[in-house]
Amino acid sequence: MRIALTLALILISGFVHAEKRHAGAHVHGLNHVKIVLEGATLQVVYEFPIAQLREHDEHKHDEHKHDEHKHDEHKHDEHKHNEHKGDKDHAHLAEDLKKIASIFEFVRLPDSAECVQKKIDQSVRDVVLDRETSGDSGHKDVVIEADLTCGHPDKVTSFDFGPAFERFDDLAMIQVEGLVGDQSLSDSLTRERVLTSI
Repeated sequence: MRIALTLALILISGFVHAEKRHAGAHVHGLNHVKIVLEGATLQVVYEFPIAQLREHDEHKHDEHKHDEHKHDEHKHDEHKHNEHKGDKDHAHLAEDLKKIASIFEFVRLPDSAECVQKKIDQSVRDVVLDRETSGDSGHKDVVIEADLTCGHPDKVTSFDFGPAFERFDDLAMIQVEGLVGDQSLSDSLTRERVLTSI
């Protein structure tokens, strides 16, 4: 009986610790980047709160605002409208994710490194459960994973995150961690300092 109780406490405390760690990492205005350069292959994982994607989309939508009065003339049945809202949000999210076609929308590399993106994956991760999800409720992060091949990997000496700060108005800090060859990388970037060097 004691063994079962001890195991249960260990499992519960591990879950609580994991939940606290992941939920704590989900801070609006804070993005996380992991970088690994091994040989000619560069992997970049860029993670940000889903709210930034929505705010970026709303900012673009505000530029093309439609006439609200015309919308009211349609007299939608609110119950039916709300029933399909989740489906529309999910479809809209999937569409927004697919619009992110390049990691270069977030980071610039030295031209002399001749890095070319070979693959990009976009997903949404539940920060509490720490797993991929397709839902649109709770605390979620967008995860962009890109694989690149660099013609001159020795020229990958810096990462410029100016494009990310330009893209997201509410972005305050990017925490960068990685391994480039045999050198570790750990830096915190702000709007005042968008470049990290090796």
